[in-house]
Amino acid sequence: MKSITKFLLAGAVAVAVIAISAAPSEAAKKKAKAEAPCMAGMLCTSAETSFGWSKVMICGGDGKWYQALFTPWCVTGGICPMACR
Repeated sequence: MKSITKFLLAGAVAVAVIAISAAPSEAAKKKAKAEAPCMAGMLCTSAETSFGWSKVMICGGDGKWYQALFTPWCVTGGICPMACR
């Protein structure tokens, strides 16, 4: 009877150790919470303006902002996408 109890206790400890090691660390949780800077295809207007014109930026597939090719500029105060963060 004591050997069965020891076996069950050892199994419970092993399960607890596996569960703790499988849980994500605090760094992994913070990394998962950090959102991508943008989603592919999003448009925004850069904050820098020159002579009433603003750059239009588009989000690439890698999550980085690039200057748009087809509409690279827009008139400030006109119909422009939202401002970039």
